[in-house]
This record gives sequence, structure tokens and C-alpha cells, in this order.
Amino acid sequence: MCGRFTLKNKKTVKEKLGIDIKPSYNIAPAQKILIFDSESSLYINWSYSPNWAKQPMNLINARHETLHLKPSFKNSKRCLVIADGWFEWKNIHDKKVPFYHFIKKSFFFMAGIYNEKGCAIVTTNSSENIKHIHHRQPLLLNNSNLSNWLNKRDLKKQDYGDEINYYQVGKLVNSPLNNNIKCIERI
Repeated sequence: MCGRFTLKNKKTVKEKLGIDIKPSYNIAPAQKILIFDSESSLYINWSYSPNWAKQPMNLINARHETLHLKPSFKNSKRCLVIADGWFEWKNIHDKKVPFYHFIKKSFFFMAGIYNEKGCAIVTTNSSENIKHIHHRQPLLLNNSNLSNWLNKRDLKKQDYGDEINYYQVGKLVNSPLNNNIKCIERI
């Protein structure tokens, strides 16, 4: 699962993508997030509901392995969600402890789906080195899979396992009202 993420490297995003962002250390569901489809970039709510839903479903994640089976996602379009880290919580002695996950590069893309109501981040089984924290993680896309994802083609084998780094952070990230560098400070 992916319930929070970061996009904080303003300078690199501007240099590589030509887009000005406001650095964020605690992006939470229902906030507007930057996505890319096959034609452009746009800001959209991180909260997906199928077009036919009478009441908002507020889905923030969609399982990659069942995406094609669920009626909720049948008419969704594909997108890329830009990030430079994400948070997962591990249950330790009946307490949820937050961990920050990242790859040692400026930013990366997570697979996403969207419609005019909002978007969801696509998840997959966690890589071996982080399974002990949480059994799900965002579906990370390498450069050779970006267009494959957007064009609904099969993804080439990829494994970020050894590239994913993580460390424990404080409880500040538990509230979406907190959005500063302290959210990602190692404890």
C-alpha cells in the first residue's frame, strides 16, 4: 500500500521536466498531486472513484494484479505519478511505526490510474528487502516501462529491490497537516 509520499526536489524536477513544484514532505490522500499521462502533466486529486459510483469511493491504491478484473477500474486511464519517496507503516507491538522509503536518485515514477474524478497509485508485492515493513509497495516504473505502462502494454521485468532504501521516521508524518523536512528525518 502507499498512503503517503514525497516530492521535495524542486530544483531537479524543474531542470529535468521543466515543471515548477512546491516541495512536499507529506503528500496525503485527497490532496492534488502531479501526474503525467501520454500527452501532458496535470494536477489531480489523489482519490479515485469510478465514473458510475453514486457516492465517492475514495480509493487511493489499486492492485496491479487485479486491475483488469475490478469493475471499478474498467474505464480508467493510465498515468505516471512522480515522487521521490513514500511512507509505509509497520506494526510493532500494536503500534504503527512509519518508515520512509526512497531510491537514491532524484525522483521516480509510480504507476497510476485516473479519470476525471481523481487518481489512484498502483501497488504490487513488496520487494524482498522491504517485505518485513509492509507486504505492498507502489509499482515503480523504470525508464523502459514508462511508455509501456501508459500504452497498456506488458511491462518488462524490473526489480528495484536492492535500490530501495528505508529508515524509520517520527510520528510527525502521521498527520497530513505536517508538511516539512522533519517528516523525513531519520530517528
